[in-house]
Amino acid sequence: MELQRKNKSLFIDKEAIFALLLCQEGLLYPVTHLMDEAKMLEVDKTGLYNNQSFPFSFILAPAGKRNEEIIKTATKGEVLDLVYNNQVYGTLKVNSSFFIDKKERLLKIMSGDIYSQKAQDIYRRLGNYAICGEYSIITSLANNCFDNRIAKDKILQFKKNAKAQSITSMVLDASPITRIHEHIFRLILDKNQLLILLLLRKQNEDLLDFQIRKECLEYVIENFLPKGKIMIFPLDNIYLFAGAHGIILDAILSQNLGCERIVIGENYPNLAIYYDHQKIHSIFDTTKNIKIKVKLLSEFVYCNQCNTIISTKTCPHGKHHHINYSSNFIQSILKAGLIPPTILVRKEVSAKILSHLFPKRFQHIIKQYQTMFSKNGILQEQSEEDFYLKLIELYQTHL
Repeated sequence: MELQRKNKSLFIDKEAIFALLLCQEGLLYPVTHLMDEAKMLEVDKTGLYNNQSFPFSFILAPAGKRNEEIIKTATKGEVLDLVYNNQVYGTLKVNSSFFIDKKERLLKIMSGDIYSQKAQDIYRRLGNYAICGEYSIITSLANNCFDNRIAKDKILQFKKNAKAQSITSMVLDASPITRIHEHIFRLILDKNQLLILLLLRKQNEDLLDFQIRKECLEYVIENFLPKGKIMIFPLDNIYLFAGAHGIILDAILSQNLGCERIVIGENYPNLAIYYDHQKIHSIFDTTKNIKIKVKLLSEFVYCNQCNTIISTKTCPHGKHHHINYSSNFIQSILKAGLIPPTILVRKEVSAKILSHLFPKRFQHIIKQYQTMFSKNGILQEQSEEDFYLKLIELYQTHL
């Protein structure tokens, strides 16, 4: 829908559209609408909404002088266009508008961490006034930016068709997908009918953008894991999920997708792991009426004595025998244009990523040495991805 000027426009960003869409699709239930001032104050004070834990209020407070003027002068019943990137993505019928304390809201979202770069970025996108009322996001347009609604429908349809009673979710960024990820997926599927991967889509992507991470993840799922047992749900890493309580929203979202449990690594940021009376505790022990079960996973490594992937809790060998699957370390290898060891990353994944990061890198070499890669004496056109795969195979050849 092209921008039309019959209604006043509220200019919002992509994060706001995604948050509104999650709520509209029922994925933040029991929250189903924007909160007014009274409800905002109540939720921020108690951490509860309809007697269920919800870390902070769900409000719309876009930054900008023009937005502030529109919100301050809006009248009850007035319809505002919700505009992103010069396009109308929905409408909001005004109920009320009210002042918010930006610093207090930042404290709620970030749980006290207000000096990091992430916190400052969130502060800049917050306005001084919030507006509430019934709204509607045009899903046909939103699906061009967010494919989570399609993923949600597939998940719910699978659950219905298979009468699945055991569904687990897991949040990951897969930067890139490693052998450890595959090992964990298999452990989960041993006891579950379906695994939902909440794949993070970052606002500011780093070395590996969402598309290449998703492509590699889909390739591994399709070729090396049980068919039809793993589904991907794109989860935009918006400011709502930024702070220590974001993991609670992950659990709420997973519960609304029909999951019975969520798997989380013990080293997951903001999990707040502690031991008391020989029992492990986490931030979830402070929540109320969130029914999803939480499964904590210990750290996995490759042990060069065991010659396999193993939990650090069950491996009898010291850390000097362990190879850690650090995404930063693997990315550093890929960034240097090198092929990571296959005990860390599958060769097919490395080939996809390197051909993505360094397009046309070996264009002249491929043309010059295609005879080296002939199949049964027949010369074939080779892509850069094929070239990497052939190189890896040659590296693994033993004389």
